[in-house]
Amino acid sequence: MKYIFVLGRDPELSKAEIESYLEARKIPFTTIDNGKEALVIELSTFEKKIIKELGGTIKIAELLSSERRLDRIEYTLKEKELYKGSKNKITYSITALETDLDSFLEDYLKDYFKGMHLKALHKKEVSPSQLSQRKDALDFVVFRSHIGITIAVSNPKELKRRDLERPAVDHMKVISLRLAKILINLSEAKENSLFLDPFCGSGSILQEALLLGCKVRGVDKDPESIRQAKLNLEWLKQNYPLKEDYTLHYSDARKLTLYVPIKSIDAVATEPYLGPFIRKIPSIFEAITLIEDLTNLYAQVLNQLSQVLKKGKKLIFITPRFKTKEGKTLFLNFEVLAKEHGFDPEKKFFYAYPESKLLRDIHVLRKN
Repeated sequence: MKYIFVLGRDPELSKAEIESYLEARKIPFTTIDNGKEALVIELSTFEKKIIKELGGTIKIAELLSSERRLDRIEYTLKEKELYKGSKNKITYSITALETDLDSFLEDYLKDYFKGMHLKALHKKEVSPSQLSQRKDALDFVVFRSHIGITIAVSNPKELKRRDLERPAVDHMKVISLRLAKILINLSEAKENSLFLDPFCGSGSILQEALLLGCKVRGVDKDPESIRQAKLNLEWLKQNYPLKEDYTLHYSDARKLTLYVPIKSIDAVATEPYLGPFIRKIPSIFEAITLIEDLTNLYAQVLNQLSQVLKKGKKLIFITPRFKTKEGKTLFLNFEVLAKEHGFDPEKKFFYAYPESKLLRDIHVLRKN
């Protein structure tokens, strides 16, 4: 079957996440079409849980037609059973991406529902949260010449609930749960993987890895962060059905080999210490000093990670970029550093939180 994946606000990151997720599970796939806002993928197998496990996909639609001529599109759609419910009053919505076929589809659907004697109301600008709550509603995706019917939708409210209801959060260190899921999937972690976050903070990445079915180990040298991570992971165990458990280490990431066995880890994803909280944009001199300090730290951590991570497995590591008063942007030469410690750089993605003074690079590395 073929599916349209509607991507989130970082499309290239979302595409890489989908590919890594499928490759980790050895699910054969072929990319049929690749756009700025969506992917069309042919899959050998599909489970709806994929939408819960991906962080950068908004919704997934099953492909109905990829015809280009209007008469062929209409002929193809007539062969499909678009509505299988029993109610005579429904709502439907259409998401249009890089296309002008949405008006044609709207006209077609009006005739289709009229022919079925259904009262169908077209809802515009329906959010993923609204759509996930409307169990009896129909949603269609039109991407270029592809038309699909939505079969799985992300649930931002569930992520928000998990974010807000967990008992302990350090807002100076926490990353978004959406990004945490993306990092984990980029690492090719999957069910039963032994997953490590060497700068775990209050456990955002660890909790999403646990929900994916991983066995997790977290490390942080801040005792308060370890206390918060324990509270959050215990809360998770009480509120979600988890197959695996966790281990936390109050220690320094530069000493991993003291308590993590050599070549035991299947996947690593982390946002490490990125320097002190920036209230004012630094000067070039200040930024260079920060970069030198972080380069020394990261070199020692990479040395340890190269020993505990299995050969051929992935490390996802975030590094900062610093905007300076002089209008320059400075960053670490991290790829060279990674190569020196036995990692092959595969991909790099630029990432910035809205209104953040600190910019980030997400590095995808593989242990050689």
